[in-house]
Amino acid sequence: MEALHESPRRIEFMRKVTVTVALFIAVLSALATPLAAQTDTGQTQTGVTLTTPYPGLTVEPGDTASFDLLLSATSTTTVDLSVDGVPDGWTANFRGGGFVVNQVTAGTEEAPDLTLSVIIPTGTADGSFPLTVAADSSGGSASLAIEVVVQGGAGGTVTMTPEYSGVRGPSSETFTFPVDIRNDSPAEVQLELSAEGPIGWIVEARPQTQTQASAITVDPGATTRITVTANPSTTAAAGLYDLRVVARGGGVDAEAPLQVQITGSFDMLISTPDQRLNADVTAGQPTQFPVIVFNTGTADLVQVSLDSIPPSGWEVTWDTELIPTIAAGDFATVNATITPSAEAIAGDYQITFRASSDDADSSMEVRTTVSPSAFGGLVGIGLILLTLAALAWVFRRFGRR
Repeated sequence: MEALHESPRRIEFMRKVTVTVALFIAVLSALATPLAAQTDTGQTQTGVTLTTPYPGLTVEPGDTASFDLLLSATSTTTVDLSVDGVPDGWTANFRGGGFVVNQVTAGTEEAPDLTLSVIIPTGTADGSFPLTVAADSSGGSASLAIEVVVQGGAGGTVTMTPEYSGVRGPSSETFTFPVDIRNDSPAEVQLELSAEGPIGWIVEARPQTQTQASAITVDPGATTRITVTANPSTTAAAGLYDLRVVARGGGVDAEAPLQVQITGSFDMLISTPDQRLNADVTAGQPTQFPVIVFNTGTADLVQVSLDSIPPSGWEVTWDTELIPTIAAGDFATVNATITPSAEAIAGDYQITFRASSDDADSSMEVRTTVSPSAFGGLVGIGLILLTLAALAWVFRRFGRR
């Protein structure tokens, strides 16, 4: 009887163990099935990722906003590209490999070169414009929110700054202005250079490193120096003259005003009233010789000094050795007194006359012809008479014998 009671209990115990094991196996099967499914799905589905390092750009009307896109997929697939929210009149293009594209091949290898260019029309009002970039493939898709902010002047400017804006000097001088060009725009610009001045002036603008070039390229954020030269008209009178240098290109203009103060040209000429450069003088005797100093420049000459270089033993004096002022286009007359040496023999001699100031000078060579003095003539005649008298006495005395 005891054995009969134990048998049903064992049977019940074994039944419970069997049910527990069955439930445990069922739970394990339920947990394993999603993992397997997920593993299988990961092998067949394609995940697409789309990003950009700069999702928000600020540009000015008429410019282009360029977004560099980074597209990848968990396996090689063809991805369709599109942009939503593009305002009327705007143009949005995907570019890759130098072409406009609407599909790319993405995968786990190196990401394709891909750029979204959004062209903003001129005249677009300032504001914020959200866009959505979509990348769709057979195995998955991705979207990217970007924003274009339109703001006048956001593209930066190109400016010109001269090292100095004004110079002064005579019209015979060449004036030079160093000028810096600053590119504060986000792109490289190529600028044509030009310069303007009064009629008769020669004004040129050149890159400092290439004197024969008329254009210059300036990198974004960089500063480049050019040189402006101005040669005034030879007839430019004293006064202020305005110049202008211009750099134009790439949709930008920059200019700078310059100014030259002409103090006038300085030049002089020393001559004689009749423009004859010869004089007759007598040995040992003073002779007046008139001299004229012309101001042939366009500015006044001040403190004009006079001097000369005579032959040895001669003397040249002036009635004034310093002319305070000679106005432009005017002249001054002075007298020089030439006194040859008393021992000067008859013949031609050279005298140099000079006029000079701090700004100009001039000289002339004068040929002087010396005639014997009257005293010298009398002495000569006296000597001749004495010689004749001596000869007459000799003939008279010795002739009788």
